[in-house]
Amino acid sequence: MDLETPSAIPTSGQCLDHLKLLEAFHVLREDVATTDGLYGIYDPFVDDVYPTEGLDEKEAQLRFWLREKRWAIFVANAERRYTIWFQNLPSERGCMPGQHALAEISEHFEKTSCIAFDSLTLPPLDVLMVWHAHLLNPHDFLEDCIRYDKKLLWNTGLPLPIISQCIDNQTFKYRTSENAPDQFRRTNGLRWDSLDDDQQPIVNCPKCAQAKQVVWTTLTTTDLWREPYYKDRGFGLADPHFEMSCDRCFTTSTHEALRVQKFRRDRKALLKEDLPMPGTYLNTKGQYTAAFYDQIACRNIKKAVEKAKHAIGRLQPIVNMSKHAPFFPNELLKTFRSPRFETLDKPGISMDDIRKIIEQGIQNLPNRGLGPERFAVRNMMSRYWDNSSIFALDLVGAVIRQGTFGEKMHAIDWLHSPAAQSTMKRLLTKYERYFTLLKLYPGKTAVPTLDVDLAW
Repeated sequence: MDLETPSAIPTSGQCLDHLKLLEAFHVLREDVATTDGLYGIYDPFVDDVYPTEGLDEKEAQLRFWLREKRWAIFVANAERRYTIWFQNLPSERGCMPGQHALAEISEHFEKTSCIAFDSLTLPPLDVLMVWHAHLLNPHDFLEDCIRYDKKLLWNTGLPLPIISQCIDNQTFKYRTSENAPDQFRRTNGLRWDSLDDDQQPIVNCPKCAQAKQVVWTTLTTTDLWREPYYKDRGFGLADPHFEMSCDRCFTTSTHEALRVQKFRRDRKALLKEDLPMPGTYLNTKGQYTAAFYDQIACRNIKKAVEKAKHAIGRLQPIVNMSKHAPFFPNELLKTFRSPRFETLDKPGISMDDIRKIIEQGIQNLPNRGLGPERFAVRNMMSRYWDNSSIFALDLVGAVIRQGTFGEKMHAIDWLHSPAAQSTMKRLLTKYERYFTLLKLYPGKTAVPTLDVDLAW
């Protein structure tokens, strides 16, 4: 970051707009978490006292668990809705770019065209919340925008001034144009309020692709929630141990099976459409320059791999790969055709099994694979650990984690402080000094304070 560039430093107004958005997320969370009976989850202690006055410690803990579960399901549904909204946003090419097209894309990715969001075209607050969490992971967001040809969204950023105008300064309720719900439904086939949508998700069988409606959670009764080991139970899509029995092929699917299905789908796209695997778009610095995507470099890697002879399903040593290491997993998967890859649709296969297959393909490389190649493989595999979504990271977990920061901002309550403007100016001064320290001491770790984190 170049702090001498004016756009690199946020303004006091932008920080206050961000605080308003975080407070709107907090209000949404409270509304969802305290709605008794939502998703079939009922409070055994219904009263008007909040958070837990008059309850003993065990009852208070139970109420907390119930409300957290409602929120977790709501966020899971928000991620589903965000996926649909994201896919329906305008694209320039109209298709996902193959590896051969990356050089062309990188040359014009920084152009100034963007999406002109306004009160009519802004998404609902739950979708906005997931978009916000996605943006807070910029390398992953950039990769997803390249992979799905969403350059316009990348260039747009979060339109905080427009969003702030849609948030009431007193109640922090989010209100857009009265025509926005109809616009959103026409474009995405979804209702504006997620609680008005069909709340039961659809999952395709990883083996035969048969679609089936499943439940978000099976943890809906008070007796079950009273069990001390409740967290180890639950077989809905938003539960830890999701299970779905296919009515066509009778295969039992789990969260892990959906992750393996994602890998199979991505590998198939690599082999048939030359679409790079997730995690192979950016180098270790998060760069995507034209030189990095040089097609000649791609061909050189491919030639190096193709020259390797197969011996008992293993690759002979491959040389001169470290210069273009991020592409290594793509060429490895194209060349290393282990028969075990054809058994990934069998029940019980895990991502750890896939990791072992890939390890078999690189174990004969010099020094058992140079550091950059191994890093590239780990980066690719990170897209599948605990993540069956189309994105580079688990956005449900990202939203939940970001919620902790939002709760801290709510507790500090700068928005209601008469000195809010001066507070923002002070934190921006600390923000600049923080990055100066990072520049002066590149080998040191500097943890930002909460106010610096807000500006960041």
